[in-house]
Amino acid sequence: MAETQYTGLRTPEALRVGEQVLNVVVDHAMFRRIRDASLDLIHTMRSLKMPGGILVQADPGMGKTLLLELIRRELSSESLSNGGNACLHVALDNAVDAHGMAAAMTLALGYPALPSRAQLTSMNRMTQLGLERVRPWVLLIDEMQHVCEGNKDITARSVTDWLKVRMDAHNFPVICMGTRSLERLALINPQFTSRASASFVIPAFQFDDAWRQLLAGFAGAVKGVDLNVINGAGCRPLHQACAGNMRMLKRILTYACMHAATQANRIVNLGALSKGFVDAAGQVADQVNPFRAAR
Repeated sequence: MAETQYTGLRTPEALRVGEQVLNVVVDHAMFRRIRDASLDLIHTMRSLKMPGGILVQADPGMGKTLLLELIRRELSSESLSNGGNACLHVALDNAVDAHGMAAAMTLALGYPALPSRAQLTSMNRMTQLGLERVRPWVLLIDEMQHVCEGNKDITARSVTDWLKVRMDAHNFPVICMGTRSLERLALINPQFTSRASASFVIPAFQFDDAWRQLLAGFAGAVKGVDLNVINGAGCRPLHQACAGNMRMLKRILTYACMHAATQANRIVNLGALSKGFVDAAGQVADQVNPFRAAR
């Protein structure tokens, strides 16, 4: 029989605890490796004219957008002290083409609006002037898989050619985040990937020391409730429940902590994790609820 879920309005305290979980950032080993490689490339290219870039692949929910934000924050603090503007940041959608890439760059460079007749030649000119003015240290691109998903080889080639020309002319690296579809770029435009030649994959967490360290980071960061159960009895079933996916992990922990926040002892136990799992994955998931077997 499915467990009864708390479906009423969450208390303000429960919502505060939930927000605390969502705001936890655990800077795990793969994040540090990619971030360090990115920062090294960026600082190298500030001194040497050597077009470069990094492609990062991960399944949805593994923290690609968060990793870009961590890189952006670190560079922004550096650039403020140097009076510069270190980062350009764009997020692509599934309709992106060379025209869309130029439009995104134009807006990222600080133009308040596109020209009334947003032709590619006009936006290319605006982009050139903007890059000469801003002289960015790096271009961060989120959702880069939209360039090459589906039968879009010609479009993907034109977008990456557009990027390649600006990388060469203005000597900035690109750091691209996307799903596993990004691996097709090497076949579509080898000239681009010869520049963006460093490639990383963020895998789902395995049930190992890295997983335990990740959970320990959450348990130590969340102060509104006692989350120590995930360092013990909840460790393995939590991995089974989220399959090592960061987004699903956060959803389960968020709901579990909100349930615990409504209890007098404010302790997250296997029962709260079980309820959190059903809240996060839906009632059908209760049939394979790993926290029930662990209780």
